[in-house]
Amino acid sequence: MRVFIAVAGILCAATLLLLAPTADANKVDIFIYTDTVQWIGQAQAVEEAEILADLLDGQDGIAELILHGPSKQVEKWTKDHTVDNGHHLIVMFGDVPVEIYDVGKDAKKETVAEEFLDAGNSFSNSADYFFWGVGGRNEEAGIKNMMDIPNMVQWDDNTAMKVTKEGKELTPSLDDYATDRPFHLDLLDNDWVLEVAFATETGSQKADRCDPCIVHNTKTNGRLIQVYQTANQDDPKGEVIAEIILNYYLEVVGALDVDPQDKLPTLWGDIKRRR
Repeated sequence: MRVFIAVAGILCAATLLLLAPTADANKVDIFIYTDTVQWIGQAQAVEEAEILADLLDGQDGIAELILHGPSKQVEKWTKDHTVDNGHHLIVMFGDVPVEIYDVGKDAKKETVAEEFLDAGNSFSNSADYFFWGVGGRNEEAGIKNMMDIPNMVQWDDNTAMKVTKEGKELTPSLDDYATDRPFHLDLLDNDWVLEVAFATETGSQKADRCDPCIVHNTKTNGRLIQVYQTANQDDPKGEVIAEIILNYYLEVVGALDVDPQDKLPTLWGDIKRRR
């Protein structure tokens, strides 16, 4: 284990390399970004990120895991991981790093974030609206441009979410709650489909709104993972993101070394409720 220390945001958080990269191309690398956040205090984002990293550390299917990766590293990391069907993952807490995505500045060219997603990699977001950007940098255009869906929005405060059957099986830390920026499944277009919903307004996969959930582009293989897009709400974000990755994502992208049916019960048992 090698540890690298770097200044990260107002907390001077550490950049921790938990696992060395592996030559196995099927394994997933994860960059957990907390330099800038929105709709969540930075201290809370750091806490949730550390919970997430603790649960992921050493698990099968994960190679490089970078905690509190600073903005000065995110552009190079994203470019280096823009490989076809790499299934690598950037985890965000309410803000997409400006170094890889500024829809206004880069309107006439593909951004680093778009190229990463279009190559078959993934983003996870918690707290504020997906790709909105601090200070409204991207606003509604953020997700519209990333998904190439001109009418995609994420409004509706206090939308009641009921845990689905899949959510009960795969995300045991998730309970019924209210989200403020659900995914609008009825607006999906251009090869984007719902892959799995862990909670929806109906409690089933047939729904118009979801959170947490994963939407998948069947052409590019890119995925957007949404987990608790809520305004300054004390949700178990770290646990649920970890459960989604360990109990679903790694299996579906083919990153596990063993039969997932042999591994999932162990993973579920390792993740404990905090609240």
